[in-house]
Amino acid sequence: MTGPGTNTYLVGHKQAVIIDPGPADESHLANITRACQTLELAVQAVIITHHHSDHSGGARQLAQRLNVSLLSFGDPFQAGDRIEVDHLTLIVQHTPGHIQAHICLWAVEQRLLLAGDLVAGQGTILVIPPDGDMAAYLESLQAMQALNPAAILPGHGPVIEAPRTLLQEYIDHRLMREQQVLDHVTQGHYSAAAIAAQIYADRPEAIGIGILQIEAHLEKLRKEGRV
Repeated sequence: MTGPGTNTYLVGHKQAVIIDPGPADESHLANITRACQTLELAVQAVIITHHHSDHSGGARQLAQRLNVSLLSFGDPFQAGDRIEVDHLTLIVQHTPGHIQAHICLWAVEQRLLLAGDLVAGQGTILVIPPDGDMAAYLESLQAMQALNPAAILPGHGPVIEAPRTLLQEYIDHRLMREQQVLDHVTQGHYSAAAIAAQIYADRPEAIGIGILQIEAHLEKLRKEGRV
């Protein structure tokens, strides 16, 4: 479910925070600890962008090992909170959609967006109801696009060097899929399963995940009174 794996970021110079330490994989946690020691980083906190296990499974164990706080949205982060690390400023951006309690971190001076699962360096992101919300997801994409980041550091895949282009592609893709769903409803296909069978007819292996995505689109359209 994580493509090439989960990216872990060490942000800072002498002081640092660790963002998304990944799953409870002992060799990976040991590598993070070793990197901090090699770079002589004084770790201030472990931060998770959201609570999916591929991002957060090893977070509590690592925070205890380093004797630092574990921070996430609502515990105690809120939108707009600032984290000062050396001469770096990170601002918490609440970006629901993938799940409700999802955050990105905006590195002000460098105009870098640490994006968690808002976007990926390869492929797309799942939005699965009820915790996933397609309307909120589109709003989050647009809000992060408005920041005009210089680059995006995603939770999976390589650094995104053309962030505005990629964010627009994500928005366009979701709106295209929404129109497809509307078209199929007009043709008399009313369930997520029936619509997914049509849209993914040439990719039967994708129908299971497709049903979940179509349901997210249908839920958005129902809330808007369009179906």
